Amino acid sequence: MTVQTEGDADRVRYQFQILFDTAAELSGARYPHRILEAFLLSAQGGVGARGGFAAVLGQDGFQLMTRSSLSKSLTPEYARVLREHLDALGEERKSSFFVPSLQGELCPGKCELLLVCPLDDGRDGVLGLEESLAGRPYDENDRQLVAGLGTLFQTSLRFSLYATRVELLNAELTKQNDTLDRQIYHLSALRDLSGEILRVDMAEVMSTFLLTLLGHFSRPQGLLVLHDRSSGQIHEISSGLPVKPELTDEKVERLFFLCLAGVREKHLQPLQVEPVEDMSGAMGIELGFTPDRGYLFMLRENLYGVLLLGQSLGPTVPAEDGLLQAFVSQGVLHLKNADSFRTIMALNDDLARQNEELRRTIDELTRARDQISMLEAAGRRIAGIVHSKALSLTRVRLVDFFLIIALSLGMALAFNAQNPRGIPLIEAPGPEVPFVTLKQALALIEKEDALLVDARPREFFEREHAQRAVNVPAQLFDLVYMMQMTAEDPERPIVVFGRSVSRRYDLTVATKFLGRDHERVYIVKDVPPLALDGGTQ
Repeated sequence: MTVQTEGDADRVRYQFQILFDTAAELSGARYPHRILEAFLLSAQGGVGARGGFAAVLGQDGFQLMTRSSLSKSLTPEYARVLREHLDALGEERKSSFFVPSLQGELCPGKCELLLVCPLDDGRDGVLGLEESLAGRPYDENDRQLVAGLGTLFQTSLRFSLYATRVELLNAELTKQNDTLDRQIYHLSALRDLSGEILRVDMAEVMSTFLLTLLGHFSRPQGLLVLHDRSSGQIHEISSGLPVKPELTDEKVERLFFLCLAGVREKHLQPLQVEPVEDMSGAMGIELGFTPDRGYLFMLRENLYGVLLLGQSLGPTVPAEDGLLQAFVSQGVLHLKNADSFRTIMALNDDLARQNEELRRTIDELTRARDQISMLEAAGRRIAGIVHSKALSLTRVRLVDFFLIIALSLGMALAFNAQNPRGIPLIEAPGPEVPFVTLKQALALIEKEDALLVDARPREFFEREHAQRAVNVPAQLFDLVYMMQMTAEDPERPIVVFGRSVSRRYDLTVATKFLGRDHERVYIVKDVPPLALDGGTQ
């Protein structure tokens, strides 16, 4: 019993030494063939096997194998049977395992042990060992030794395959250095374009954009056309052409429609750039050169652009297509900025003109106020004279009453005619505005997000108003609407309130909203402002 125990201990120490030596040997192995040979020799010597084989099994059969006496026995039929058996295990194959069902008679050389080590990419390492030289069956210690060697083999072979893959990738990357350099050069062109386009004038931006693009992508000829269909304006810049093309409205329209027929996406959106895949249509127009590439884009509604490029001076690579489109998209963004700046300048000019008109209106109001002050003074003087005459009368006659009424009515009409805020004696004809009750108005505000408009003058609004109300005085309607409400949806309901005994502010403002194409305009009357907040005054 003691001798058997000491023999088992020596055997365990021997197997541990084999694991240690194998790990040391595999740590420096780089190629899969050497790893397979070291694995087979260590396993065969560790358990005293008569023979064996080690191989890498892929989806189509054995890819690598050691040179052993069983190499000729590893037929494609056996590889197919082994592959089908391993694939049937599915995701359960993660670590090394024995396959008893394919050992013995089914295995080449009647191997008694068949170990499978899962690798990556659907491949597996396979180790087969024949019977022991001592003629004994393999026990649990032998299986543990082979399994431990399988773990070392699995790890080393994975690292070897990774290293081989990295070497192949490095070789491929080395071949693509020229392509990468060209891509980096074109990417730097995007940065240079932003640095070179510093102005906001449309003609200068178009010229800089076209020349920069042609220079970076080695294209000697190019044409850039912008067409504003709303105003009929045509902006054109070309380079490298022997004769500048004469682009009429009809010719530009035809060019755009032919290019539109060659793009994939027919419905362009603002700042969208579409390559013209079929250039055969554009070649039918006399432009002075034969375009090789074309891009169709839209800056805003009714403002379209087309960019046509000639043949490149050198060979092109597929990666340049994406970089060229990115460059064009960047240039389109600069063109959009130039167009927006031009629009802003036009709006500033219009605002300056309106400010001048407003200044003249204020001057007229000031003169009218002075005239009203004079009339008021005259009225007070006439009233004093009338009062003094009335006191001197001993009795009142009916004629005097009619005279006083006529004088008062005449003064009132004169004062009302000169007063900018005078009361219209006859309501001007206009569209009928529907009236709603307080309950209906609150329902429109809560359910349909109706716009609540307080039409009273500013001093009445500041004294008391509903929290959700927007003050739009009738006298300043055009100015307030232009500055605050031009973006309002015409379909949004509008509830107008605010009138006095003598003035119908709500009707005036509601009529002006109808004149601005707002269809759902309502008037709520005879309600205090605070009631429109959903509470009571």
